[in-house]
Amino acid sequence: MKRIALFRIWIIVTMFARFIIKIYAFSRKQQQGLASTEEYEALMLNLAREYKRNALRLEGLLIKLGQFLSIRADLLPPSVLNELSELVDRVPTSGWDKSRAILEAEWGVPYTQVVKDVGIDAVASASIGEVYGATLLENGKRVALKIQRPDIEKIIRTDFKAMRVVTTMLKRTSLAKSTDLDSLYRQMIFVIGDELNFQTELKNAHYFKAKYADNPDVYIPDYYDHLCTNRVLTMDWVEARRITDLAFLKENNIDRSALAERLFTMAAEQLLFGGQFHADPHPGNVQIRADGTIILLDFGMVGSSTAQDMATIRKILQAFISLDYDGVVDGLEDLRFLLPTANKHNIRQALEKAVTFYLETDIDTVDTKLIEKVLQDIQLLVKNEPIQLPAEFAFFGRAASTLLGILQILDPKIDLFTLGKPIVIQWLESDGTTIQNRYVMTALNYGKKLLNVPPLLDNYLKEPTRKRLSEQAMFQRDLESKELLHRQTFNSGIIILGLLVGLFGYIRPDEWLFWSGCIVAVVAYFNSRRLGRKIRHLARQDFRV
Repeated sequence: MKRIALFRIWIIVTMFARFIIKIYAFSRKQQQGLASTEEYEALMLNLAREYKRNALRLEGLLIKLGQFLSIRADLLPPSVLNELSELVDRVPTSGWDKSRAILEAEWGVPYTQVVKDVGIDAVASASIGEVYGATLLENGKRVALKIQRPDIEKIIRTDFKAMRVVTTMLKRTSLAKSTDLDSLYRQMIFVIGDELNFQTELKNAHYFKAKYADNPDVYIPDYYDHLCTNRVLTMDWVEARRITDLAFLKENNIDRSALAERLFTMAAEQLLFGGQFHADPHPGNVQIRADGTIILLDFGMVGSSTAQDMATIRKILQAFISLDYDGVVDGLEDLRFLLPTANKHNIRQALEKAVTFYLETDIDTVDTKLIEKVLQDIQLLVKNEPIQLPAEFAFFGRAASTLLGILQILDPKIDLFTLGKPIVIQWLESDGTTIQNRYVMTALNYGKKLLNVPPLLDNYLKEPTRKRLSEQAMFQRDLESKELLHRQTFNSGIIILGLLVGLFGYIRPDEWLFWSGCIVAVVAYFNSRRLGRKIRHLARQDFRV
C-alpha cells in the first residue's frame, strides 16, 4: 500500500491536517489562559511521535523531511527536534537482492565481475541509500558501496506533491506570517532532490578532497569515478570509529582537548570563509582513526555560504560593536532574515532595548520583573513581526550546533572564545579591513553576556499567554473571522479529497479506503456548516473595542 501514490498523499495530508487542527485548538485555549506549558510540551511530543511512526511506516520523504525539520529550531520546540532527530539511521534495509539488482543495472554487468566478498547485510541504511562492504577485483582494496533504495525517486516525487498540498494548508495559518513557506518548500526540493543524484554527492566529495589535500589531520575517502553513477557510489572502506567514542580515544592515547581544537579549527574554516561546508556533521559522519586522523564521510547534505553573505555578517558584527542598530537591521534584511512586511523601526527599537539591557546589567542580580518586561517586549516583537530564519542559514545553524555538541563531549571545559579569537580576527580582516583587537575582545565579551539570553528567553517564551493586550482586541476578532473562513475553505478541500478517496476505494475496490473517504467527507461537511454559522454570527457582532 505504501507505494501507491494516492495512499501516500492521503496519509501525509490528513496527518498534517490533524496537526494543524490540534495546534490551532491549543493556541485558542492558550490565549484564554486555559493551557499550561506542560500541556503544550505533551501535545508537541505526541505530534512528533505520531509523525515519527508514520515516517518509519511510509519512509521516503517523511524521513528526510523529519531530518530537515530537525534543524529548524526557529520553527519547532526542543522536544520535537529531539524526537525527529531519532529518524537518523532508523530505516530498515530493503535487502541485498533488491540492492544487487540496482547495482547491476547501474554497472551494466553482473556485480561479480567487479567486486567480490560482498557483505549481504547492509552496514548502514538511511532514507535514500544503503551501504554494503565489498572487495574490488581490480586492485584488491576493500570498498564501501552506497546503493540507492528501490523506487526511492518515484516515492519522493510523489511525496513532494503531498507536501505541496500541506504547504498550501500552512499558508492559511499564523506560521505564514513569520515563515517564507514557499522558500522553505523550494529549499526542501532542492536539497533532497540533490541527494537523489549521487553524482552531486560525488562532486561534493571531490571538493572537500581537494580542500584538505594538504592537511594531514583530515582524510576524505577516495572515490572510484568509473564505478559511480546517479544511484551508486564506490569509495574506499575506512576503518574508523565515531569521533565521540571516548573509550576508543583513550585506548589509542588521543588527546581529547587537542582533538577538539583541531575539529573546531576545521569547522570554523568551513563555516566562516565562504564556500561549501558539511551540513550534517553528526558523529557517524565525523569519525576518527587510531592515529588521530579526522575522517569526513557522506557529502549528500552540503551547505554553502557566499562571500557576499560573509561580508554582510562582518558588517553586522562591526555595526553591533559600534552600537549601530540601523546597520544591524539593514544587515539582517540583506541576509533575508526579515520579510518585506517587517517594521524595521520596531525591530531596531527592540534590538537596542534588549542589547542595552543585557550589556549594561548584571544578569545575576537584576530584578526578575525587569527581565520579564524586556522579554515581553521581545516576545511581542517576534509574534507581530515577520522575522524568519532563511532556509539556507538553517544548514549553517545545524552544522554549528551539531559540532558544538561534539566539542562539548570531547572537552567539556573547552573555551570557545579564547580558541576562536585568532580565527575570528582573521575572518574579520579577510575583506582587507584591519580590526583592532580591542573591538574583537569587545564583541567576544558581549557574546559571553549574550549567552545568558537564550536560557532566559526560552524559559519565558514557554510561559502561556495570560492575557490579551487591550489594543489588539479588534485585530484578534478580525483574525478569528479570517481564520474561520480559512478553515471553511480547508474543510471544502477535505470534502473533495474524501470523496476522491472514497471513489478510488469503490473502483479499486478497497472497502477500507471507501468507508474512510466517505466518513471523512461527511464529517468535514458538517464541520463546514458549523463554521458557516460561526462566520455569520461574527458578522453580526459589534467590533468596537
